[in-house]
Amino acid sequence: MYTRSEPKAPGGYDRYAFAWRHVPAGGAAHLDFGCGDGRFLRMLVGKGIERLVGVDVSREAVERAAASTGLEIIHVDGALPLPFPDGTFSSITLMDVLEHVDDQELLLHELRRVMQDGGTLIVTVPGRHVFSFLDMGNLKFRFPRLHRWHYCRRHSPAQYERRYVTNPDGLVGDVSAQKRWHEHFSRDRLQILLNCNGWAVAEFDGAGLFVRVLKIAELLLGRVGLLRAGIDRLMAWDARAFAAAHVFCVARKCAPLPLKDRKDSPCDYGQAGHDLQAAGSQQLL
Repeated sequence: MYTRSEPKAPGGYDRYAFAWRHVPAGGAAHLDFGCGDGRFLRMLVGKGIERLVGVDVSREAVERAAASTGLEIIHVDGALPLPFPDGTFSSITLMDVLEHVDDQELLLHELRRVMQDGGTLIVTVPGRHVFSFLDMGNLKFRFPRLHRWHYCRRHSPAQYERRYVTNPDGLVGDVSAQKRWHEHFSRDRLQILLNCNGWAVAEFDGAGLFVRVLKIAELLLGRVGLLRAGIDRLMAWDARAFAAAHVFCVARKCAPLPLKDRKDSPCDYGQAGHDLQAAGSQQLL
């Protein structure tokens, strides 16, 4: 569980606190891949890093981040390579992004290219655990008609069409249109993926167990003030007490396993990974 919090660490027990603690102060440059609205980059401003860069495939996220941070925020269209020379960054964060990406190996190789030797990669992903089936991010894939009805009721058919059908950034909501599933990882699965693509895992951590149950309770009951306060306290306790719902990882750049050595090794997981994902999806339906 994430118990090594520091007094100065923002974010409590969430992924931002874990990442903030592991991004080295005074580095040459930091890349937040999938920066969203730029929240984490703002948290890093006081760490003395010479250059802070955020990239995201969502044009709307990039516009918000650029307006709110004043930092270097770049839109990438999902196609690699990234617009940076080799060895540009001393640290990189990839927080709750990998599960949205179709070609995870290609992304990890590209991040390795732009990382300095000895650089620090911080990865966070949803953990595969007993309550993974309650992930509301997969409702749009499991129950598309129900999701469409609910979204249109809260927003509009035009907004639904743009976000989930004709999204100009190649996404279905916030998931790659090619992937079409919000993936959950065991620690073993994440370690194999990283090791086989040039990253040596240095540390694992995590947070939470009942968070998906509590999120549903928040959705249903959160408008009642006393109940909302109680749910918030339970979420804080859950994050401290357990380490299953979210997986946090620190890795260092190393040599990737040569392609000729991958067959019949743990790295020969490409088709097996897709089969596992499909089997998991069927099991949850």
